[in-house]
Amino acid sequence: MAILIYTLLCLIWGSTWMAIKVGLEDSPPLWSAGLRFVIAGLMVLVISRFRSAKFPRSWKELGKVAIPGIFMYGLSYMLVYRSEVYIDSALTAVLFASFPFFVAGISHFMLREESLNLWGWVGLVIGFLGTAVVSYDSLLQSRFVFLGTLLVLLAAAASAYGTVYIRARLKEYDIAVMASIQMILGALIIVLTAFIFEPLNAFRITFKSVTALFYLAVFGTVVAFLGYYWLLKRLRAIIVSQIGFITPIIALMLGYFFMSERLSFRAGIGSLLILAGVFLVVRRGSK
Repeated sequence: MAILIYTLLCLIWGSTWMAIKVGLEDSPPLWSAGLRFVIAGLMVLVISRFRSAKFPRSWKELGKVAIPGIFMYGLSYMLVYRSEVYIDSALTAVLFASFPFFVAGISHFMLREESLNLWGWVGLVIGFLGTAVVSYDSLLQSRFVFLGTLLVLLAAAASAYGTVYIRARLKEYDIAVMASIQMILGALIIVLTAFIFEPLNAFRITFKSVTALFYLAVFGTVVAFLGYYWLLKRLRAIIVSQIGFITPIIALMLGYFFMSERLSFRAGIGSLLILAGVFLVVRRGSK
């Protein structure tokens, strides 16, 4: 079951980067992300209630469970969607592959039992060297491409913190309960931000926008994140984060064949360094 869910997550998340890019052709980034998590959060909430799952009984406990939603959904996806306004879906996926590096770094302080060995630290250095190469290449292209690059890296760091927080402090909670609370909080943050910065009528109801929204909400969020939480409760956080090594490869292939996306030579070299670093961190870097 773990192998099946792991494979499914790789395929789904490898395709979501292209789906986001397609949806952004007819809709603004904040409303696209916000509506995605409003739909997904309500769906998971219904699933939780149907299962008669136990919800937090106090505001303090609710706040404890909700905190990762600020980072994994609210902040991370606002940054990801905004970044794809400036850069290709394939490059976004490759840069988000830095996620395991941030997981490893944060785990060093919050999950001492999952600290890295020498190979892991070598992988971190190689991976961050790759992000530096890609960032330098994007700066040479334009300041907007560079901005998109920075936004993705910040999104990966935010998502990593939420992931480690769940692994370290929320093991005892039902996965659907956690997901619903955190998605709804993330959705509220994004929608409130959208009301401030984007007019609602900027979201055009077209085949592309609606199809992308449905796919991202149901498969890219409900199915994928429930599977993700399920894996986090059974596997080490650094092993689960290995998904970040596989999804950019899938995203690169989809971007190449369906979106005519191409990486520059420097960005290609940087991408290889990032993936090599991820490989060392997740396959050889744990003690």
